[in-house]
Amino acid sequence: MAGLVYIGGPFVGCWYNHYRFNRYVRVRIDISSCGGESSEPVLRTCRYIVSFEGAEEPEMFQFQGADLHLTYDSKKRTYMVEGAGRIENRNNVIELTTSNVLVNKQTIPQASQPVLLFLRSDGRLLSEYCDIS
Repeated sequence: MAGLVYIGGPFVGCWYNHYRFNRYVRVRIDISSCGGESSEPVLRTCRYIVSFEGAEEPEMFQFQGADLHLTYDSKKRTYMVEGAGRIENRNNVIELTTSNVLVNKQTIPQASQPVLLFLRSDGRLLSEYCDIS
C-alpha cells in the first residue's frame, strides 16, 4: 500500500494542480523582448500563463496601460496580453514592463518554456505545475 501511495501520490497531486489551474480564468502574457535591453536584438518571446484563484468570470479583471494590448478567448477562458501595463484581480497586481513581469512586486524569472503560475486569492504565488495533458 505504501508503494502505491509513493508512486500514485505525485500523479494525484499533479492532476489536482492541473484541475485547479484550468478551473479559473487565465491570463497569458507574452513579453517580446524577454529581458533584453532595448538596444539588443530580440532573441525570443517569454510566455507566462497565470491562473487566478477565485476568478471565474472575465469581468473580474482590470487592465491599465496605454501600451497594453489584450484579447479574450472565451473558449479557452484566457486573456492574451502584450505590452506594458498593469493587470489587477482583487488584491493581486501584475505589472508588465517591456522586459519583465512582476507579480505582487515579485519579479518572475524568465524561462525557455512557458511559465505556469497559480496566484492564490491571498497573494501567494504557486508555480511549477506539471502538465498531464
